[in-house]
Amino acid sequence: MEEDKYRGSLRDKPVYLYSGQERIYTGADVLILAEVFEQFFRDVDILLDRELSMTECFYFAAFIHLVFVKIHPFADGNGRSARLLEKWFLASRLGETAWFIESEKLYQRRIRSYYKHLSIRDRYENVDYSLAMPFLKMLPMALTAK
Repeated sequence: MEEDKYRGSLRDKPVYLYSGQERIYTGADVLILAEVFEQFFRDVDILLDRELSMTECFYFAAFIHLVFVKIHPFADGNGRSARLLEKWFLASRLGETAWFIESEKLYQRRIRSYYKHLSIRDRYENVDYSLAMPFLKMLPMALTAK
């Protein structure tokens, strides 16, 4: 099966996200994908070695989520993987209780805002992280959302 080929592997073809018939995003080019993906995890390792405040933990967890989605390293499952990485980073920094933060529920309840705030340009090469603050503010909202 075609999907088995990609299970657990970086994609070897371009990936595009659509809204209806309109192409809204193109992930990192396959020619740079492995390098970008490796750099992503080197950066995460640096964050894991640093002392971070609670605010910084939430900021970087959300930023990891965003950067992963923007790289779009897999043929499928990028959003799920990004949300898992976000939660894993929080738990690694703040302890096991971070797994109980209902961020996924918040994102689902605010799905339009979630996708809108992820849209910080149309292609990986054009991503503008200076536009990321609305997305980065969503994760801490999960602490107080009902």
